[in-house]
Amino acid sequence: MFSRSLLTVVFISLMAIQSADAKIWTVSPRPGANFTTLSGAVGSASVLAGDTILVSGAPASYAGFTISKKLTIIGPGYFLGENTGLQADTNSAKISSQVTINAQGTVIMGIHFLHSLYINADNVSITRCRMYTTTAGTYPVYMYARDSIIIRQCFITQAANYYYHCIAVQSGASQIFIQNNFIEYLGGNASYGSLDINGTISGDISNNVIYGDVDNVSGGFTFNNNILRGGTFSTTGVIPYNNIGDGTQFGTSNGNQQNVNMNSVFVGTGSSDAKWQVAAAGPADNTGFGGVDCGMFETSLGYQYILSGIPAVPSIYLFNTNVNGNNLDVNVNVKSNN
Repeated sequence: MFSRSLLTVVFISLMAIQSADAKIWTVSPRPGANFTTLSGAVGSASVLAGDTILVSGAPASYAGFTISKKLTIIGPGYFLGENTGLQADTNSAKISSQVTINAQGTVIMGIHFLHSLYINADNVSITRCRMYTTTAGTYPVYMYARDSIIIRQCFITQAANYYYHCIAVQSGASQIFIQNNFIEYLGGNASYGSLDINGTISGDISNNVIYGDVDNVSGGFTFNNNILRGGTFSTTGVIPYNNIGDGTQFGTSNGNQQNVNMNSVFVGTGSSDAKWQVAAAGPADNTGFGGVDCGMFETSLGYQYILSGIPAVPSIYLFNTNVNGNNLDVNVNVKSNN
């Protein structure tokens, strides 16, 4: 009763934001959903309508898949047991094997990736997702030579003791936007790090919290308001503005700060993502380009990192039942999210 009712209420809530032609498909291993596998939902979705797939959190992981049609895929977020009061079901929608995107216009939000995400299409948006890779030989995010790719408000960790960067971009791509993310390379190999962007590519890398080498960023990028907790900064023609480094990566010109004690930058307490909020009156508070904050929680452009990657759709944060004689009373609390 619990899972079936949750899916029903979310389905009704999402109906209001969908076009007349597009369909919503639900995925869950529990009774009440349209599909038990993501690959089944992806295969059945319309080629032209731009369907939405709503993925339930679950204790077990879903298998990977390939997207060959325009879809919106929405999961419940992550760190849900740490940031309380956000989702009634605290399981994330984990994907245990590779996902490949071959369809222009794909949108993915609120999913927890445990393996590589390959982007091989234009106009793809990946927001409010967690990428946590521990498998050797895998990239959390790899982009082929494509245009208009957004990686925004994500929590990205490469934890495999092996090669491969957190985000790698193949030469020939253009217009890449990497904004308001947590990006951390823990692979332990000195030749690899957080970002590796090959070729002459334009775009924006701003307001990220980064650990690990930033390599090969070209002059077509802006690189502003980032916090580099550790690692090198290797670029060609890029002028960084108002970034913070733990060493001398950026120098002190153009509003950059160097040799900053990272313990003074962040609040340092709370959940796995909340602790990366900037400390009041600290080095990142109002010191970004234009007087905004550095780091991933900056709000001025509306791209601020959202705790737990809660997607911008209605969510159920309280669900309980009570047997009242011959009746079953159901209490459901739903709230909208930005």
